[in-house]
Amino acid sequence: MPSRLSQSFREKVYLIVRAIPRGRVMTYGDIAALIPPPEEVDWLAYRRIRARWVGYALRACPDELPWQRVINRQGRVSPRPGHGPHAQRTLLRGEGVIFDRLGRVNLERYAWVPSESWRAARGLL
Repeated sequence: MPSRLSQSFREKVYLIVRAIPRGRVMTYGDIAALIPPPEEVDWLAYRRIRARWVGYALRACPDELPWQRVINRQGRVSPRPGHGPHAQRTLLRGEGVIFDRLGRVNLERYAWVPSESWRAARGLL
């Protein structure tokens, strides 16, 4: 439930998104997989909803957060309230991200995966 997302979960999402380098992307699910489930949430239930929770956190993110660097698992952009998909594509193209003719980003080329040491230093292991 988006209204029940903990501040801690949101802060972890924002921490990860701030770290995505210019010209790179992560998927909602990749971000979610780095964040352990809140104590009160069943692990299996969390696995089914965690990517959506990342989307909910980004829906209300601070303006300075590079939200455009988060895309869906098909490598496509997803609209954000107040911004259509064209805005996100424009921002990513400005960072050098290339979309194919079907509007997808090559995740093998552009996906950012934080190192284990980066994750460990931030309590995400």
